[in-house]
Amino acid sequence: MYEGIEDIYQLLDAGRLKEALIQLQGIGMQTNQWTLRNQIENTLTAYGYMLQYAGEGMDDPNRKSFYQQTLRTAYELTDATNIALLSLKTSAMYYDRIRTFAIQPTKSYSELQMQLETFTEDVSTAPLLYHEEKRLKAEMEKIYQSHESALSELFDKTWVTPFWTDNEAKEAMEILQSMLVSTQDLAVMVSAVTLSLLRVFDHKKFNFLLEAYKHEALQVSQRAIVGIVIAISKHEKRIALYPETVSRLSLLCEEDSFRKNLYTIQMQLLITRETTKIDKKMREEIIPEMMKNAKQLNDPKFRFDESEDPEERNPEWEEWMDKSGMNDKIKEMGEWQMAGADVYMSSFAQLKQYPFFHQISHWFYPFDLNLPILAPLKKDFDGSAFSPLKLIVHSDYFCNSDKYSFALAILGMPQSMRDMSMQQMEEQARMNEEHRDKLEALMQQKKEAKGISRQYIQDLYRFFKLWKRHQEEEDIFRWKFNLWENSLLGDAFQGEMITKELADYLLEKEYLEEAYSLYQKLMNSHSEISEVYQKAGYILQKQKRYPEAIRHYEHADLLLADNIWTNKHLAQCHKLNGDLPKALEYYRKVEAVQPDNLNIALQIGQCLARMENYAEALAYFYKVEYLEKNPDNARRAIAWCSFISGKYEEAKKYYQMLLEQPSPKAHDWMNMGHVYFSMHQIKQAIVHYQRARSFEENHTAFIKKFEKDQNALLSQGLTEEDIRIMLDLLL
Repeated sequence: MYEGIEDIYQLLDAGRLKEALIQLQGIGMQTNQWTLRNQIENTLTAYGYMLQYAGEGMDDPNRKSFYQQTLRTAYELTDATNIALLSLKTSAMYYDRIRTFAIQPTKSYSELQMQLETFTEDVSTAPLLYHEEKRLKAEMEKIYQSHESALSELFDKTWVTPFWTDNEAKEAMEILQSMLVSTQDLAVMVSAVTLSLLRVFDHKKFNFLLEAYKHEALQVSQRAIVGIVIAISKHEKRIALYPETVSRLSLLCEEDSFRKNLYTIQMQLLITRETTKIDKKMREEIIPEMMKNAKQLNDPKFRFDESEDPEERNPEWEEWMDKSGMNDKIKEMGEWQMAGADVYMSSFAQLKQYPFFHQISHWFYPFDLNLPILAPLKKDFDGSAFSPLKLIVHSDYFCNSDKYSFALAILGMPQSMRDMSMQQMEEQARMNEEHRDKLEALMQQKKEAKGISRQYIQDLYRFFKLWKRHQEEEDIFRWKFNLWENSLLGDAFQGEMITKELADYLLEKEYLEEAYSLYQKLMNSHSEISEVYQKAGYILQKQKRYPEAIRHYEHADLLLADNIWTNKHLAQCHKLNGDLPKALEYYRKVEAVQPDNLNIALQIGQCLARMENYAEALAYFYKVEYLEKNPDNARRAIAWCSFISGKYEEAKKYYQMLLEQPSPKAHDWMNMGHVYFSMHQIKQAIVHYQRARSFEENHTAFIKKFEKDQNALLSQGLTEEDIRIMLDLLL
């Protein structure tokens, strides 16, 4: 953004219109566009007259509409000024295209429409006109090249034209309504409109997306609704200045189909937040592990046992797979995929360097094997009955740009290698009945809206992350996309179940603040679902807001009395908040229902110990120690309670057990030192204190931890002087 323009936008957002226009007039003088300067001046003058009339107390019924129109105009003039100034000095492709088109104007939308319509007709008639294969191939190549040129020009023209004229908007709409322009071409045009709206808000282009959403082809309508969501997320305040558009959106939000589509896209956009995490895990864990495992599988002891049954795996291999964690990783990857997560970003990221992706429009092409660049592959594709290639091409799990990447990677192989690979893939596929059935289902199944929108969002994600000049574009995937908070779309997310589903997903992914805001919305609407209050309390508990968490848990208890989970967390919060008697009360309730729950027994013991009821506490700790498989925590508690109770030999016995473990803890050495110190066995105390000291960075850190136990040492009859002398001995 040009220097000073951001300040003008802020003034406009705040409704300080006159200040904004005055500043815009000053910055506008730096442009070389006299028409734009005059428009700014005329707008400021007209608004000045309106202010003058208003100041004189003159009644004007059109004042409100005039103000809104002037505000809209001010935004548009600011946009135009920003573009004009950046076009003079910025090397970004967007502005480079603007400069190019200023010298060499593009064809009109009507002319481009004629080219696109002719393409459809030429493709169908060429085989009838040219019977010689070589001649037909040459003519088809010309037809596709001409179409490619027209589609690229359509994309670039739409992308870099800041504002459509009335005539341009009319001609663009005629392209959308044409029966002869292919669905794929329209999908590319919708993407160009969306990308353009990210740069500059144009009301006419936004209306184009609203019309495109009504298109019968899902490829067009689903891209349109994604574009609508992106545009509204970017220009919420701007769109609110157009009452007719607001009314239109309000009516859309009442339609079940729109609400359903919007909810699907909301979830898909939320899922993209996980792509970075998944990508990192794939690159750093799963792929390296798979590569390592592939090497290990070459070891004879990890091969399949082929002596009797070639289908039977070696038990050692199975055991190794479980130990390696690969089974869990593969399962996790499958779960991500089933949930709609983008698991292939890392796999295809390096395959976006082909010249094909240098053209910006190609990032938004629906996959088409008929493109001349893929012609050799199409022959292999058509000749193969059931190959993984067909599975990828027909699958909704792979986005369009990844399909192009895969196809181009195969084409990059030498012909002999490609032929061999295709043969092997087909042989493998033919042996795999599940694969074949899945492919047939995919080929017969009509594309669903959610699959198309998911593919498109992944295509967008790759563009904004991987395009060679992606730094020139605002990365929309840094946005939160909380559509339920949007003033224009929020009505589509009304309803308890939708709100709860969103909140539950956000909680699962640990977006706690956003999840809590939705649970709070449900609670404010007097939700009678106990689970809502439980989860709201859980979030607050994780944030260490214990009194607030307790209130939510208590409300959950009113809706669903004596719930074990609620009582357990009420106990935890009271304990962490320092109310031990109350914590003990709720732990007792859980104990009555789950008498064999050793963790509850341990928690009760800890409460009793902190309340200095050591005898009863020890009874619980002994129970846990006897029944628990890993009783270290219980032993640690027994040792401390015994020490505080003056039962030093018992304390020594249990601390010795802990110190004999492979990795004893620093405070176990410290506490054993306390026992010996209290028994006045100074030399032994010093030995154990020194071992505890070795865990710390310096002596000061050790002293701080030592001093936390001062009251416990004083309770054993030691004096402050004894403690000071001991610390000096350790220095």
